[in-house]
Amino acid sequence: MPVDVLSLCFLKGESGELIGVVKLHEQFLKQLMADFLMIQHGDLHSMLHEHAIQEGVRIRYNSKVVEVDSDAVAVTLENGERIVSDVVIGADGFNSLVRTTVIGKKVPETREREVSLTFTIPTDVMREHEDLRSLVENSNWSVWLGDQYLLHGSLVNSGQTFSLMLGYTLPEDGPEYNEEWLDQYPLQHFNLDLQKFEPRVCKMLRLANNITPHIYISRPHLESFVCDQARVVLVGEAAHPLLPSGMHNAALGIEDAQTLGSLFSGVRHRDQVPRLLAAYEELRQSHCIATQDWERRKRNMLTLPVGEAQQQRDLKLRKAMAYPEWEHMNEKSFKAIWGDEIDLFVYDASEKVEDWWTKWGPLLTRASMSRQGELSSLPTSKVG
Repeated sequence: MPVDVLSLCFLKGESGELIGVVKLHEQFLKQLMADFLMIQHGDLHSMLHEHAIQEGVRIRYNSKVVEVDSDAVAVTLENGERIVSDVVIGADGFNSLVRTTVIGKKVPETREREVSLTFTIPTDVMREHEDLRSLVENSNWSVWLGDQYLLHGSLVNSGQTFSLMLGYTLPEDGPEYNEEWLDQYPLQHFNLDLQKFEPRVCKMLRLANNITPHIYISRPHLESFVCDQARVVLVGEAAHPLLPSGMHNAALGIEDAQTLGSLFSGVRHRDQVPRLLAAYEELRQSHCIATQDWERRKRNMLTLPVGEAQQQRDLKLRKAMAYPEWEHMNEKSFKAIWGDEIDLFVYDASEKVEDWWTKWGPLLTRASMSRQGELSSLPTSKVG
């Protein structure tokens, strides 16, 4: 039986007209040196949680951190308990407490009018509608490019659910929206101009029982991911918050974890920790900043208003995706449309760490051994 090839289908938002298709077949993925999976955030979280437990990680719930001490490398919990450690990793998200400790001040925030709406529809419900059936009969990733909005949808949950995200700019600030993914509203609450959407999208919006909004609060690029004492480090959205529902949000967090894990797999002594955290920053900071900028540029490109710029974009997309097979599109043609996107996909965190260890590992080991030798040669005194 032939393998179902995942395709990325770009559609006109107002009409549903097909702009072009990128087939993510074996040759495409080989070029990217990656696999391509559709998975809900909650499912990914559950998988990582299970793996962490199997590896012996102790997870404490209802233990809110209220203070981080970078000098003592300690955190204080809401109940007053103080925990001292070798390293504090700030994986506390976009509204990070640890970030303030690392930077030494509150990072300025700008509340934007860009909002992402997420909702799901059971595929059984969609199959009841003839015009929606084709969307759930294959593994395609459908992307509608509309007048100042972007909508994409795909199968998740082993094909039992169709997940959608609509990103657009509010006409004015929506003070009731926040960065959490907790609040839910009916479609009528958002007062969407449904004339901007093709009939199938309008129907899917009406089929959504609840829609979850997420407002975008922008923050400047951080000067550092590591505190001055090199004992507290930021990862994920705490270090590099991106536009909500972007293409690389989860990827950057996983790369951060892979980088730290690979670096610390070679640690031999506590005095190596500051250098390893400095290496983490060296390896990650420029890549994360480049990815943040890429997400911003691509979101702007994919949400152009009706007009000449949108027409030119669609023309370029059609030209770039007119190739039946990946190997017929050369690198020059790809980069003319997608720019440096391929550099993001082929980024290998483990490879970057291996290169670092090859270059600096022997020096780090010698320095640590020398330090331990100095400590062991110090005179000792006996009390008693």
